[in-house]
Amino acid sequence: MKTTRILSLLTAAALCLSLAACAGGKTAAKDPAELADAYAQAITAARDQESNDVHPVMTNGDDIAPEELEMYFSVLGIAPEDVSAYGLSLSLMNVQAYAVAAILPAQGREDAVKDGLEGYVENQKNSFANYLEDQYAIASSAKVETLEDGTVLLVMCQDQDAVADSIKAALAG
Repeated sequence: MKTTRILSLLTAAALCLSLAACAGGKTAAKDPAELADAYAQAITAARDQESNDVHPVMTNGDDIAPEELEMYFSVLGIAPEDVSAYGLSLSLMNVQAYAVAAILPAQGREDAVKDGLEGYVENQKNSFANYLEDQYAIASSAKVETLEDGTVLLVMCQDQDAVADSIKAALAG
């Protein structure tokens, strides 16, 4: 009886440890450069050729001038220290509501990243509210969500439901 109880406790402990290991998600174990590459591949595969040509994907693996990176992050309402890994593609010109971003927030910066991206969407909606009705509709339908692995995903583009679903499927696989 005592042996059975000890065995049951050991089995329960092993189960708890395995569940805790799984709870960290796939992203936690990945190198930021590998994750950025996965983000770039998922975003590129989800979009049409025109979007890929016009709006390249930037990652933390790219050689980007610090002031240029700061400009992109500032537009999105986040700071470089808020992120561990990212894949970004956005229009800086105020004639198109377009942004696709997959961002793994730095430890403890999840709210800052999500709030920044939601603020960016609101700014885009406000920018297009009185002109370019089609772009206002795109901005109004933008999606900002946190995936199971902690990635914050922003999708604001034509066919955004299909693009979002494709990115999520690629990152989950």
